[in-house]
Amino acid sequence: MSVLLSLPVLWSQVLLPGVPERWRAVMLWLLLLGEPGFTQPGLIGGLITWIKIISLFCLLGWVVSWVSIALKERTAARGNWLDIVALVALLGCLAAMVFHVMQSTGRITQVYKVGPIPAATLLALICGVLIFLWVEATLWRTISKLGRAGDLAVLAGVHVALLVGLGVGLILQQASLKMPAMEGQTAATWQEGITYGARLSATYMGYVVLLRVIAIVFREVIAVRFRRIYSIALLTVTESNRRMWAPYVVVTVFLVVLAFTHWFLTPPRPAEMGRLFVGTLSLLCSLLLTVMVTLLTPLSLPTDIQQQTIYTVVSKPVRRIELIWGRMLGFMTIVTVLVLIFGGISLLYLKRTVGGTIAATEARAVKEAKRKNFAQANHLKEEAAQLRVRMSAREPVLGSLTFLDSKGTHHLQGIDVGQEQTRRSHIEGATPASAIWQYGVLRDPYDAQLVLDRRIPVDRLLTPDSIEAWLDRAELLKTQIAGAEQSQASGQLTPAEAQRQTAALARDRDELKNVESAYAKMKSEADDFQNRARTAEKGGQATEAEAFRKQAAALHSPPVPIEMTFNVYRTTKGRIGDPVLAEMVVTNPHSSQKPIVKIFPIREYYTNVEYLPAEILAGSRGDLRVEIRCLSPTQYLGMAENDLFIRATAGQFGPNYMKGLFGIWLQAMVLTAIGVFAGTFLSWPVALLTTIAFFVAGQVAFAFLVDLSRQSLLGGGPFESLIRLLTHDNQMSELAPTLAVVTAKTFDSIVMPVMSRLVYIVPNFSALDVSNTVADGFEVRWSLLAANLLLALAYALPFSIAGYFILKNREVAA
Repeated sequence: MSVLLSLPVLWSQVLLPGVPERWRAVMLWLLLLGEPGFTQPGLIGGLITWIKIISLFCLLGWVVSWVSIALKERTAARGNWLDIVALVALLGCLAAMVFHVMQSTGRITQVYKVGPIPAATLLALICGVLIFLWVEATLWRTISKLGRAGDLAVLAGVHVALLVGLGVGLILQQASLKMPAMEGQTAATWQEGITYGARLSATYMGYVVLLRVIAIVFREVIAVRFRRIYSIALLTVTESNRRMWAPYVVVTVFLVVLAFTHWFLTPPRPAEMGRLFVGTLSLLCSLLLTVMVTLLTPLSLPTDIQQQTIYTVVSKPVRRIELIWGRMLGFMTIVTVLVLIFGGISLLYLKRTVGGTIAATEARAVKEAKRKNFAQANHLKEEAAQLRVRMSAREPVLGSLTFLDSKGTHHLQGIDVGQEQTRRSHIEGATPASAIWQYGVLRDPYDAQLVLDRRIPVDRLLTPDSIEAWLDRAELLKTQIAGAEQSQASGQLTPAEAQRQTAALARDRDELKNVESAYAKMKSEADDFQNRARTAEKGGQATEAEAFRKQAAALHSPPVPIEMTFNVYRTTKGRIGDPVLAEMVVTNPHSSQKPIVKIFPIREYYTNVEYLPAEILAGSRGDLRVEIRCLSPTQYLGMAENDLFIRATAGQFGPNYMKGLFGIWLQAMVLTAIGVFAGTFLSWPVALLTTIAFFVAGQVAFAFLVDLSRQSLLGGGPFESLIRLLTHDNQMSELAPTLAVVTAKTFDSIVMPVMSRLVYIVPNFSALDVSNTVADGFEVRWSLLAANLLLALAYALPFSIAGYFILKNREVAA
């Protein structure tokens, strides 16, 4: 790989010593804004990447639209010599591709070169230049004849952007010559500089077209009137109810399915009941809304155009973008009402089924306790607790996981026991092997350049003005005072700084005395309540003793819950009835208090909950160390990073379930934009199939598209994979260079560059779905919903604007 291909990463690290210092920031921004594969993390980087992708598609749409106009108006393809040359060049590109495939498969063993350039590459470059010249001539001829002043300005700006991109590419190529040589890399050639400059030029040219698109859309948006959008939305709702009865049909199907759901849903374990029912209801809501939107949205505009009912709309002062957005608003109004109905009915159903099961289980536990069957009573209480865990909105605080093997050596992963379907690593029982979760600000164990913020929210876990909160404040003040005293002892402070620090130190010492006094007073009160409780209990006053214990507990912060979901890989059955035991050691690195040690049995497929005294967080500054060891010999304890967490809060399930339905609402919004977009230029059967294809690709095949764009698919492209399927060849072996294989790889070379770009068009519907998080009983954070909302708008907005341009240039009422 040449240095030039790795410039985006290298630039951010060494800033290319070949570029003068005053130009480095400018060149960095030109690279960041021009190279699609180079970005920065965070919201700003994502926004820049989105703009680059939109600009590239704007450039493609602009070129295709003008070439289409040229073919339609006969300003191109008139049979002159340039048209013939372009046609021959197109065939030459195909020949170059076939020649390259034959060389790569070994069908042609000798590599022909013209100087340092392979013949196939040279032929492809020449043919590409000829096609570019044909497009160039077509654009100049058509725009100068049919275009407006703004179109001519865009054409001129595109050529300026082309020159800028080529210039930047050559500058980068020259700078790479002065970079230090790296292993396996050679200096970039001028051909690579031009190629890289062409990549940058494409993005810069896209920015010019994007500015033109923004100007046109801005003029439309400022002329938009909400009353017209509202009227079209109201008409859309009325037509949907009148023509297809869609909302009523969907609600009826939902109620019918819901009435018999409990007949067919049998959880494998009682604790899985909540997850099973919540996941099923979310899936049912998603399917019904998706089917409704898929059927309604692509049929709307084509049907109106076919039946000529759209004439009554476009003949009035209604703008095309109002027509698009009005339709979308109408459909989303229906979706919103249905989501609220589904959410309300689902919550009532879950309260009746899962909530009723919890209440019944707790009642049975009370009965068993009265019968002195304490083992069965504890088992039923545990089942009810497990159900309540899933029917909540837990906020996990995750740590960073590393491992120690039996010899005390650090590892990023534990032992692989050969279970391919699990993501967990294992530690060996009855050995010093352990899994360590670190909390705090620490280095990413997989990338030392990244810093992870895994601090524990101590302020939220410790109740204000509790004993542990006062102790935490005292420990922090002691640390602050010690640091100030050390700074004074160093003698490196100026007189003014020393005076300010002396005053601050005096204030901190006074505050520490007050804090320690408050802590001692509250602890004395808690101890007094505990002594009264013991005295009352000895006197047979159980009610008074319980009241005193509650008063003592009110002065403390509640215990800190740690939840774990581990699995056990058994090498032997062990003794029947004996559980696999684990040991947990929790250490506060900033405190002198002893580590907390807990030994507990592992319950597979259940959530193990252990409670730590809140005192362990005092003075921790959000840092904590949790070690897990397996105590049972011949057994292996499996875990992943997310399998242990501190539960910060446990919120209400109802609002969290509605957040999950909001993810389905976002999917419906994106699908609505796609359906309306497809209906602007396709007949209703094709528009329907297009909408279905987008949803299936985004919901099921998005991971395949990502692998396709990264060229990481095993077995080659679709045509080569078809040959492997028919001939029963595996994905790793090389195919013999037969005529069929060469033909298949040639087709793959044509199809795969196009298919790999679908990853930028097909929405990632699965990313918007948070129903699994709700079903597992975890809180859906508002930040995640905000990110998903931006992602959905990033898809819906371009589709709606593309539909506006298509509808604007279409003779709707001809």
